[in-house]
Amino acid sequence: MVDLLQIAGAAAGFAPAMLLMYYTLRDYTFPRVEKPYFDDRKMFAFFALGVVLGMVLFAFESWGRTIAAAETVLVLIVGFALMEELMKLVILNFPRFARKVDTAFYGLSLGLGISSTFTFATVYVFLLGLEEPQVADAVAVAMLGVLFVLLHGSTTALIGVGVARGDVKGYFPEALLIHIAFGLLYESFFSVEIIEPPLNLVGLVGAAAVVVYSYQKIHRQSLPALVRDAKRLMKR
Repeated sequence: MVDLLQIAGAAAGFAPAMLLMYYTLRDYTFPRVEKPYFDDRKMFAFFALGVVLGMVLFAFESWGRTIAAAETVLVLIVGFALMEELMKLVILNFPRFARKVDTAFYGLSLGLGISSTFTFATVYVFLLGLEEPQVADAVAVAMLGVLFVLLHGSTTALIGVGVARGDVKGYFPEALLIHIAFGLLYESFFSVEIIEPPLNLVGLVGAAAVVVYSYQKIHRQSLPALVRDAKRLMKR
C-alpha cells in the first residue's frame, strides 16, 4: 500500500523531472514549431529506460557507501561519476544516434528519467530512516533531491549534444567534471565531522550553483545553438 513517504519521494523525483522536460522541450515541438525536432515515442522510451537505470544506480551507490571507509569517499565520488557518465555515453553513442540532432533531446529525457527514480529512492530512504518525519523534513530533502534532477538532466543532455555534434571528446569531459564537482561539494555538506555547520552550507550552495548553471547553459545555449547549426547545414 502506498504511504505518505512514498508519495513524498515520488513527488520529489518525478514532478521536477517532468516540469523541466516540459520547460526545456516546449520550444522544439508542436505547436511552437511545425516539425518537432524529436520523436515523442523515443523520448518517452528513453525516459522509461532512465527510470529503470535510476533505481539500479541508487542501489549500486547505496551498496558502495555501506562498504566505504572515510578515506575512500573521494575515490567513490569520482568513481561513481565516471561510471554513470560512461554508461550514459555508451547508451547515447550508438551508431544509429550519432550526428543526429534529436539525440541531444533523447539524452535530456534519459537523464531526467534517471534522476526521477534516483531522487525518489533517495528521498524515500532518508525519510524512512527518521523516527517521526515531519512535513518540513520532506520539503527539505525534496529540495535537495531537485539538485539530482538538474545534475542528471544537464550532464546527460550535454553528452547527447556531443554525440549529435560528433564531438564526444569535447563534451564528455565537461559532463564528467560537472558531476565530480557537484559530488564533492554536495558530499562536503554532509561531512559535518570535517566541516562544521554553518560552513558546510558553502558546499551545498556551491553544488546548487554548479547544477543550476549547467542546466541553464543547456537550456539557453547548447540546445538552441545545436538547432541553429543544424538548420544552417540543412540550407546548404
